Amino acid sequence: MIDQDTAPHATAATRALDRNVLGRTAAHLYERYADVVDRETVDRIVQESYEELDRTAAVKTYLTASAGNFADHRLRSIAIARGAIESTSPRVLFVDDANAGRSQMAASLVLKHFAGLVTARSAGVEPGGRIYDTALEAMDEVGVSLEHAYPKPLSADVHEAAQFVITLACADQVQRMEGKDYRDWDIPSLEGKPLEEVRRVRDELDARVQELIREIGPDAEA
Repeated sequence: MIDQDTAPHATAATRALDRNVLGRTAAHLYERYADVVDRETVDRIVQESYEELDRTAAVKTYLTASAGNFADHRLRSIAIARGAIESTSPRVLFVDDANAGRSQMAASLVLKHFAGLVTARSAGVEPGGRIYDTALEAMDEVGVSLEHAYPKPLSADVHEAAQFVITLACADQVQRMEGKDYRDWDIPSLEGKPLEEVRRVRDELDARVQELIREIGPDAEA
């Protein structure tokens, strides 16, 4: 049973409005992942996802949709980690401080160039409230929209499902798991940076992403 009464920043009206939406979301996700997890686990992950995004999001217009999307990513990650979903493509997770710029850009650049060949996710150690406006503008310039992207925390299930974890100047803040390839790219935060500098970071990320996928992608030499 989804219970918004524990959501720290939700008003009574929001709880009443969101309860049915999240309940339907949980029911739909349980149908999808019933072979992997029980309904109680689905309800918990949907609830946790909602509460976490409600705590950090600056814009809450699409909070229930974002929570459902985040919960879906987490449940799919659990299914992959347990072998219930076969994933033959390399799985890359980009992590930075706020998931409001660099990591979102890097994951989106992977999908721009290698969609269907590589799975890319992003997360933040301490998620920010929204994507930086300069990051949105810089990515729009290269035909990648981050309009519906939102900062997400580094959840254990998404971390566990990743094969390659790329930290962006935050390696000391990410606990390591066995069996994963960790790499740190020394790229500083975009917070407060002018658009010209964000463009340079975007281009550096683009070059590094393409080099990474040439190394680990499905066409890479064994």
